[in-house]
Amino acid sequence: MKQISREQWNRLGQDSFDARMVAVIRRHHPEQAARIDFPALVGAIQRQTARARAHGLSDERSVATYVHTAWLMGEEFDRRIPAVAQILADKAMSAADKARALTDFSRLVFRAVGGSATDASRRVVQ
Repeated sequence: MKQISREQWNRLGQDSFDARMVAVIRRHHPEQAARIDFPALVGAIQRQTARARAHGLSDERSVATYVHTAWLMGEEFDRRIPAVAQILADKAMSAADKARALTDFSRLVFRAVGGSATDASRRVVQ
């Protein structure tokens, strides 16, 4: 009987996460996602996943929040926006708290500009 190595299990988990994030992005941002081919979209998700992990976001939900925030705010949002950089650098904050702070920040920004997250993502991707 063949066994699956830990590395193979991890790869299967990452592939599943990538596929689910592609589905979320395509469902919520169909016009923008249609302009990006599948390999490029997966590559962007994987880059943002790595960045999320570097900021201490380790659970799937917090990583997904980070990836979606990057889609809405732009790939370098964690470096461009000082308030976000401060949140993500805070070693005392849990991954769940950082994800909540990202969600709250995104909502605040989109309310302030008077649009929805979908409208904003159209401006970011174009």
